[in-house]
Amino acid sequence: MKDTDTLLKRIKTKRREVADYLNQNEPKQSRYIMISIVAGTLAAALTAGPGFGGSGFIDTASGLFSFGVPVWQVICLLATLLSMSAVISNGLLKSTDLTSKISQVRGCDAKLEGLEIMLDMEQIELKQATSLYTQYLTEISHVR
Repeated sequence: MKDTDTLLKRIKTKRREVADYLNQNEPKQSRYIMISIVAGTLAAALTAGPGFGGSGFIDTASGLFSFGVPVWQVICLLATLLSMSAVISNGLLKSTDLTSKISQVRGCDAKLEGLEIMLDMEQIELKQATSLYTQYLTEISHVR
């Protein structure tokens, strides 16, 4: 096996690892974003009713729903839980730096694809290709 073939095999293996990483983490990122948006919007909507409608809104809601406790307490509790869900989801997204990592991985995958093509087409010397490959790996050290 030629050294070029060995490097190509390593590039293809790393690109599969990158694809696995993206397949695992992009849906997670989307879920965090969606939960944050939906929960935050619903929390705002729940608080808007009493805020704009005042006691008339509370009286109407009390006539429609019977919870055994004042309806404003239920609305406040639901708004609090939804708001907490939005904050937690957004916090998880930011604390893991998932958006930035996904962008890095996508960019590095494009570089690896270009390197693979250049090697296949014999448009780059092995020494330079190896140097670029190791440089690219440092950009995505979190992908295993």
